Amino acid sequence: MVRFTSFMLNLGLALAAPSLIPRQDKEAVNKKLIVGAAGQILSFQFDGKAFKPISKVVEDGKSASWMVFKHPNHLYAVDENSNTLRLFNYDPATGKLSDKAVSEKTGSPGVVSLEFNKDKTRLLGGSYSNGTVDIWDTSAGDGSMKFLKNVTLQGDVNPKHGTHRAHQIVPDPSGRYFAVNDLGGDAIHILDSKKDYTITSKVKVEPAGCGPRHGGFLNANSQSNPSSLPTHYAVLCETMNQLQLYSIEKKADDTLALKRVQNQSSYGPGVTFNTTTAAAGELTVAYNQRDVYITNRLSGNETDNVSLFSFQNKIGKDDGLLFKQQISSEGVSPRMMSLSRDKNESIMFVANPMGKNGLVALTRDESCGSLAPMASMLNTDISPKDGGFGPQFVLEIPATEPSATRHSANKNA
Repeated sequence: MVRFTSFMLNLGLALAAPSLIPRQDKEAVNKKLIVGAAGQILSFQFDGKAFKPISKVVEDGKSASWMVFKHPNHLYAVDENSNTLRLFNYDPATGKLSDKAVSEKTGSPGVVSLEFNKDKTRLLGGSYSNGTVDIWDTSAGDGSMKFLKNVTLQGDVNPKHGTHRAHQIVPDPSGRYFAVNDLGGDAIHILDSKKDYTITSKVKVEPAGCGPRHGGFLNANSQSNPSSLPTHYAVLCETMNQLQLYSIEKKADDTLALKRVQNQSSYGPGVTFNTTTAAAGELTVAYNQRDVYITNRLSGNETDNVSLFSFQNKIGKDDGLLFKQQISSEGVSPRMMSLSRDKNESIMFVANPMGKNGLVALTRDESCGSLAPMASMLNTDISPKDGGFGPQFVLEIPATEPSATRHSANKNA
């Protein structure tokens, strides 16, 4: 069990949170969601008021903590407790999931992140256990996977982990580069798809032991060209609860140079939290390239939270991320969150493995990025046989494939 242990150490923090009262939306809501929970893959319909179960796959001992979808019906799921990559059939129109995997292949152990290249002919998997990145060929019409190679992260490691940990892979909007957040190596490695996915550059993330976990590219020029090379990269450091911002420069040899321009608390100014247990989690960038959302986990408070930072040009002398809002996640240890796939990304979905509420929907104001309570589902209803240990992953899968240009900047595309 690769990652469950860190979540279970602080179950005493999972105190009851008040239930949310669903908000009545003016427009009809019909979202199909795929959810990874303890020993389960589930699908739900969300109507703006409640999460309604559609399909359930029971996988004792497995952990589908990250999944990606390729139209028309190919759902790829990690099992971070083994070395397998699974392929399921999923109908995005009905939300129905195949009873079991239709294909299973062996790769690196402990993969916790998956990302496609731009045309979805290659699938990259980041191994938390091995500190490697698996490269798969997914060009076949039936969605089958062919293992091509893996890339090993290199360099010094921090004493806490003693090894490299590829925690997340983030594609840049241009489609060429991938950032690999190395929690154990305190580094961001850059892979170049035009050079056979080799590591062409990296930057050390300081101070030592800060633990870069999740991140996202930002583009100050997104309004004129949303698919151009990004200008910045934001990374969330788990161990020290820091949000760091880097500027990006493309060198003459096509390598990327990252320079840190800002470092601040992931909790924003003046917020207290338990520095012994706290472990920052997820980072999601909205399509507008302005709104950056992060989760703070195991804070020692009644519930954990989602924070909004706004990417601003010229805060003082430099570009920067400005803290705007903090809202309860309505549960404990929010591991993953994702924005809905409608035009305005009007809903934020949050997965809380612990605490009272496991699945949470927060309505989003596209004009300013702010979040407000919308609806929730109890962890005991999601995982009654697992002591209420609930969702780690949630993602809307639309019935039709979204525009590649529109969502190229969103890591959950």
